[in-house]
Amino acid sequence: MTQTRVPVPILAGVFLALCGIAMASGGTTSAQERGVVRITAHIVDVDTGEELEGAVIALSGVANRHVTGPDGRVSFDAAIGDYALTIRKGGYATVEGDFSVLRPGDFSLMLRKAEYGDLNTPARLLVRVVDAVSGIPVEGATVSLVDGRMAPTNLDGRAAFDGLASELTQVTVDRIGYATRTEPVTLHPDRTTAVEVALTIEAVALRPIKVEVRSRFLESHGYYRRLDQGVVMRLLTRESIEQRGSARISDAFAYVPGLRINRPNNQRAHLQARDCRLAIFVDGVEWGVDIEGTVDIDQIPPEWVEVAEVYWGMRTPPEYRSRYNGGCGSALIWTRRAVGRE
Repeated sequence: MTQTRVPVPILAGVFLALCGIAMASGGTTSAQERGVVRITAHIVDVDTGEELEGAVIALSGVANRHVTGPDGRVSFDAAIGDYALTIRKGGYATVEGDFSVLRPGDFSLMLRKAEYGDLNTPARLLVRVVDAVSGIPVEGATVSLVDGRMAPTNLDGRAAFDGLASELTQVTVDRIGYATRTEPVTLHPDRTTAVEVALTIEAVALRPIKVEVRSRFLESHGYYRRLDQGVVMRLLTRESIEQRGSARISDAFAYVPGLRINRPNNQRAHLQARDCRLAIFVDGVEWGVDIEGTVDIDQIPPEWVEVAEVYWGMRTPPEYRSRYNGGCGSALIWTRRAVGRE
């Protein structure tokens, strides 16, 4: 790849102009007081004066790369100090030089077209992925380009892409256990661009292991199967009953969405959904109606209940559909004694 080393006096002239701009603006910004200033780069063709889009600007020791827009410009923040500046653009000679950031301002640089063969010949990209600390190649990383192409790295940490027509692409590297990295990469026609991407270990906060001791009684009655499959419509748990401090089990059911508590008097309570009464199953056995032809839910003390499932309509499990309520639905109440919580 053709490279041009920019002499120090040229860049020094640029920064003399920079200092003049800064002094003319008057005062310093809060960012400048923190040692960080705003720089705008303007990149043009040395022969035509055309503003160059897609030029990639890199400063030594700084991870981020900056890409010029359609007007050949890009603005970025940089800490005050000395750097090695590198500018790359597909089809142009790479420019390198010393770069001193003193104050905020603008600078312009001109790039010269490189002497390549056929400029219409597609470019090739070779990406090598390594561990940032050990330098060992990382196998199995996914390398993807902005055009949608993807390839895994091999045993040597390499992935290759052929037939690239664009002068600029964006490389993203993903690997489990590492932080994802995305970088712009300049491509050159009729050339292979080799890129080495170093990945750093990503500290992943793992969720604690969830341990659940399941009741054999509930398991034998299909409770966990329904729960795991996500078919349970509504659930009333021991925790929610205790949080509510319910004196009657109907008070706890009153907070279940879609349910309505029918109280014909202060001594009785029926569960209703869609204007029909739910059947009540306790530990898998349907409670029969009493002398008044209904089931009083408040006959069950709240402290007896471990968990309750609620269904209505066609989502009611077939084995818990009552023949006495026209398929309205059912509440399945499982007691603490039956599930072994006492």
